[in-house]
Amino acid sequence: MQKIETLDGYHVYYVKNGKKYYYLADKNNYKKDIKELLKTIEDIKFDSLIIIFGVDTGEYLNALYNVLCEKNRILIFEPNKEIFNEGQNNIDNDNVRLVFYDENSVRTKLYSVINNTNFNNLYVHAFGNYSRVYREEYEIFMENLDCVYYTACSSISIANRFSQIYIKNLIGNLKSLKSATPVNLYENINRGIPAIIVSAGPSLDKNLADMVKYKSKLDKYFIIAGNRTLRAMLKNGIRPDMVVSIDPVNDNYDMMKDYLEEDIPLVFYEYSNRYLIRDYKGEKIYVSTLLSKTIPKLCGLKGVYLGGSVAHTCVDIANIMGCSPLILAGQDFAFTYGKHHSESAVFDSDKKNNYNTDLNVRDVFGKRIKTNVTLDHFRAKIEEYIKFYSEVNNVEFINVSYGAEIKGAPHRELCEVFKIYNTDSRKKNCIIDRTIEIDAEGIAYDILNYVKRCTAAAEEGEELCKDLLSSESDKSLMDMDEDDEELKKFIYVMGIVNGFESSAGRLYLGGYFNKFLFDIKEETFNMYAKDYDSLTSNLRYQSKCFLAYFHKMKDFLREVESLMLDTLEEFY
Repeated sequence: MQKIETLDGYHVYYVKNGKKYYYLADKNNYKKDIKELLKTIEDIKFDSLIIIFGVDTGEYLNALYNVLCEKNRILIFEPNKEIFNEGQNNIDNDNVRLVFYDENSVRTKLYSVINNTNFNNLYVHAFGNYSRVYREEYEIFMENLDCVYYTACSSISIANRFSQIYIKNLIGNLKSLKSATPVNLYENINRGIPAIIVSAGPSLDKNLADMVKYKSKLDKYFIIAGNRTLRAMLKNGIRPDMVVSIDPVNDNYDMMKDYLEEDIPLVFYEYSNRYLIRDYKGEKIYVSTLLSKTIPKLCGLKGVYLGGSVAHTCVDIANIMGCSPLILAGQDFAFTYGKHHSESAVFDSDKKNNYNTDLNVRDVFGKRIKTNVTLDHFRAKIEEYIKFYSEVNNVEFINVSYGAEIKGAPHRELCEVFKIYNTDSRKKNCIIDRTIEIDAEGIAYDILNYVKRCTAAAEEGEELCKDLLSSESDKSLMDMDEDDEELKKFIYVMGIVNGFESSAGRLYLGGYFNKFLFDIKEETFNMYAKDYDSLTSNLRYQSKCFLAYFHKMKDFLREVESLMLDTLEEFY
């Protein structure tokens, strides 16, 4: 590696990659590459995140600092270890983080900085010649970035779609906790027992045929099914050991309405469909993703991995039980045979869905197969899970489906799996231990009272902002004396905001809270980086912004209160 002076007075690294040598930026016109970077971020907002692939000599940083404000953050991925070590010594800005590009950890690092409030305010740039010199690394980097971006984006989409039903399901399901067994009790109870996770992809029909053929072998396997597959399994004379239902909508009730009298344990969480959980007569198993964070009595309860589909949860439950290998059946993540689901797992509600096929991926046989962004995202999430647990816990994963290739889960025929994986150990059925003791109605009203207190705080903040805006003076917050009454009012306003956004109770608001923060930032707190200093110090501007904040906060809290009251009347 050599540092070469460019013709326009900068410095660039000359490196060897493979058998060839490359300049990491233009050795004649380095300033052109800097201009390309600045052009990428020319409309940067005050809290934008900038992700750069390649630091080179770092001589573009000073130009970058000139267009940023104190709230902007820069994350630079460097694939060359020697350059990374040298670059660490040259960066002394707290807003800049230089990380070594490592394929195994890049996604984790991206998850740590990209979330559901900043994903749409993200700027990405490959500096100079990095995308060409380190082409393979850059392509993998962008694949990981796409996955993280989609995860953050989809959380807002889900918040928009399900926010109302989430609130209703949460309140309704509180009443079912007393008749449920915590999933904690199943930790490692089936260590070494093979598990079959049955999903409803197009491969299910073929997988079910093999299960019927080798039905005598099933006693040696713990079978976990998503609720969509229950009908097909029972019609084929196969009883799963556990059914999992996490989707919130009423369609899930319809899928199981003819099987509410079954005695197969049903797994649910706070946002599962409340009518299904209420009416199902069999044993219920509770996994906590929310209440263990907000109710001291429940803080020891275990949650599960939620990767977007019920299959992710089924896989994690099997893993919690200590099962291995984990065998994925009907798990296509693609439109195998041109179908969106197995023929035996299609319901009337599927007619209203629009199943796009806008992507092509490699299938288990190395051929191309159609999929879409959502299914491919689910595949990426399960691959992420498999990679972690196959390395950390030495869990084996097998894919017996015929759809998209799942890295870390090699494809095998299910009939071959039945011949290979046998154990003398007996699988343990679900334990019944209803140890969750809570006052469901009391908690429901505690949540309702929290919402009412927040509404009152929003009304108080709204009045304070109106008072501040009634002043004719245009004061700067930077120049105000600490005993200034208007400054004291503004500090109090900020206290209301910080108290609301940091309270544990905000978790009860689910998608409403996430969508509120996203919308208010987009609609109101949307200043450019170049205007940050002047606008954040302007009392009038800030008061106007927070007036809008409290108005929107009050509106959504009143809607939440109404939904809660309706559910309380129906369920209690």
